[in-house]
Amino acid sequence: MFSRMFANLATTTRAPLFDSPANWGLAYEDVEFQTADGLTIRGWLINPGQDKVIIQSHFGLFASRAGYTNDGKPRGMRAWPQDIPFLKHIQKFAEEGYTTLAYDLRNCGESDKTSDGLSCDGQAEYQDVMAAVNFMTSHPDYKDAPIGMLNICMGSSSMTLAHGVPGGLEHVDNIKAHVVIQPLNSGMWFEQMKVPGFMIRGAVRYNQRRGGVDFTQKPIVKAHLINKPTMVIQNKNDPYADMDYVSSYYNTLNVEKEMVWTDKEKSRIAGYADLTERPEKVIEWFNKYVPNKAPVAQA
Repeated sequence: MFSRMFANLATTTRAPLFDSPANWGLAYEDVEFQTADGLTIRGWLINPGQDKVIIQSHFGLFASRAGYTNDGKPRGMRAWPQDIPFLKHIQKFAEEGYTTLAYDLRNCGESDKTSDGLSCDGQAEYQDVMAAVNFMTSHPDYKDAPIGMLNICMGSSSMTLAHGVPGGLEHVDNIKAHVVIQPLNSGMWFEQMKVPGFMIRGAVRYNQRRGGVDFTQKPIVKAHLINKPTMVIQNKNDPYADMDYVSSYYNTLNVEKEMVWTDKEKSRIAGYADLTERPEKVIEWFNKYVPNKAPVAQA
């Protein structure tokens, strides 16, 4: 029982879609697509019709594609004093000529729930990332569009684990660059919460029996397979992060890369708020590596 509990992360209260692109003057389409294991993932295609794309995978628990809100959360689970509207930085992406696909990971927002309603730190959610990429690369309007991947916390774990599987992201030519915001795995999370080691080891064994990977490894399994330029951003005052883990994730990357350490409040959520308030570094990275048009294939 305890092994299963710690191998998964409960999402008892979904973050509502507290915002809309319309509130920011952004054109958008409601979209949905299917994962390999049969779930329907729902999202927004924002500022449609551009010739370059950003796919945003949000942080998992307590968030949705709209961002973070305290609405519906018990007082003890309110981790930030105000909403963090991701559409604030997505509006900046639109000004730079990007179409953004912002979607809800499984068990979050409006996407389908699994039978147990539990998140598992990317062990299943990697299929949501792959489905989002497949949706864009098979879309008649975007099949040749270059893609920048914005991966936030559990979105980063999910993106990383989407490498090294059949048809994994390392084979997708459209992807040109990644931004990884505060990479975290549940092993590190449990260590910071002082979960006893025998419970963590039991969770690892449970997860491996169901086909997952050891989430306590540092750096995360498959990080070495990321093959596109990657920027990693981490608040050095994040109380839940193991800075050695973040550094090992970065050092494992064998691509063009940049490490950005920020100096924000002593809160995990401060790093996400900083993304929305100061997206310039992210935009600069994507503008460097995501061209306005995909190169024409040579005959």
